Amino acid sequence: MDYAKYRELFRRDGYVVVRGFLDPRELREIRGELRRFLDEVVPSLPEAQVFFTAGAGGRLAVRQIHRMNCDPFFEAYQRHPKWLGLARTLLGESVVSRPPVYFSKPPQSDFPTPPHQDNCAFALNPPNGVEMLLAVDERFDEETGCLRYVPGSHREGPRRHVYSGVRGFALEIADFGPEDEAREVAVEMEPGDLVCHHPLTIHRARRNRSPERFRSGFSMWFRGESTQIEAAAVEDYDRSARRAQLAGR
Repeated sequence: MDYAKYRELFRRDGYVVVRGFLDPRELREIRGELRRFLDEVVPSLPEAQVFFTAGAGGRLAVRQIHRMNCDPFFEAYQRHPKWLGLARTLLGESVVSRPPVYFSKPPQSDFPTPPHQDNCAFALNPPNGVEMLLAVDERFDEETGCLRYVPGSHREGPRRHVYSGVRGFALEIADFGPEDEAREVAVEMEPGDLVCHHPLTIHRARRNRSPERFRSGFSMWFRGESTQIEAAAVEDYDRSARRAQLAGR
């Protein structure tokens, strides 16, 4: 696949959608491995690594899993050539991967994703990175809580973030308001589609209102090899994350 055509869109808008990024065979593989991980690995994970939420009928379901490289398949998957090739093309340099993350919005779960910029957590200097989110099982749409982006916001610099009280998204933009909402674009995706966004691109997602459909996504995150991580900023975020883990929703 020729990824060069996506680079200018990524630089202009701060996000880009790659339709059909995984072919049917590749999608079946990642679905199967995720189901295995959920069934066999998640029950033994510590609370700080996997978050649950109540969905339809009050049933608890997984909403987020961190550091999936604890599993041999996902440890190796961080170096998948297709993902690495796209990341290198978008960032214009060699890349370093972070451990994969699983995001899910169970049916009728009261779990909106607050508006934020990823760099409030990753603290890259310069902010040359990309998060990639793959639609896994069901369509990402307005009903299931698809991602919503503010195009071009990555060129407007970092915004001030405050504590959100949400586990997994401990900070949110302090002054996100009607002007931001008016610029938003909802990104709907079919299983196998991939959305990629810049660390400073403002994004959020609403709750999943569907009575039966899950909005499950598999995420890989890459930074340019030339970037530095500002340790003090990461520790500030980690303090908020620990607070949300203990007392957040």
